[in-house]
Amino acid sequence: MINADKKKEMKNLSEMLLETRGLTKRYGHHKAVDSVSMHIKKGAIYGFIGRNGAGKTTCLKMISGLSRPTSGEIEIFGYKGKDLQKVRSRVGCLIEAPGLYGNMTAYENLNIKCKLFGIKKAGYIEEILKTVGLEHVGRKKTKHFSLGMKQRLGIGLALVGEPDLLILDEPINGLDPQGIAEVRDTIQRLQKERNMTICISSHILEELSKMLPIMESFTMEVYCRSLQEKN
Repeated sequence: MINADKKKEMKNLSEMLLETRGLTKRYGHHKAVDSVSMHIKKGAIYGFIGRNGAGKTTCLKMISGLSRPTSGEIEIFGYKGKDLQKVRSRVGCLIEAPGLYGNMTAYENLNIKCKLFGIKKAGYIEEILKTVGLEHVGRKKTKHFSLGMKQRLGIGLALVGEPDLLILDEPINGLDPQGIAEVRDTIQRLQKERNMTICISSHILEELSKMLPIMESFTMEVYCRSLQEKN
């Protein structure tokens, strides 16, 4: 018979969407990420805080499958090791700057990724554009977009395939107050309408705090084992 504490533990484990254990990345003798362990529950918004050069981007690249860890383990949706390939499509990511085709429209950029994913559903692209607040940009080329608009389109590209986990690397970095508000509203919409699990990295706590407090519910965790300043 399973007691109450064991049931609670099993429930918590079932809600864990992402876990890393001792995640480490070396480049030669340089250790870019040093034994990071993190746990993210389903439906939460997490702030991933660290100084410039601390290894945030490298860590998120490993989680997203864009870089291979030197050591440590990543578990997503209960899968780990080689089995992670089975669930990679359930993870959407915007790492560093969005890769956009400047001479194409927002619709055309999204259409390319939809073709790669085999998505032909009518109205699918229009729905993503509406979600990220770009439904009225028309035929405007993305090279003429503001930085905030480019970031929102990057988030839109990350949404192709209906991911359950969204990873955003410094999405408000360098934005003016209007751009921060635009990205903030987009993330709020995703959390409210889709109950999406979102991990947001930033090196400026004040800047990140402009986004997170407006959420109805969020969890902020600071992972400082390898991301903290060295004494």
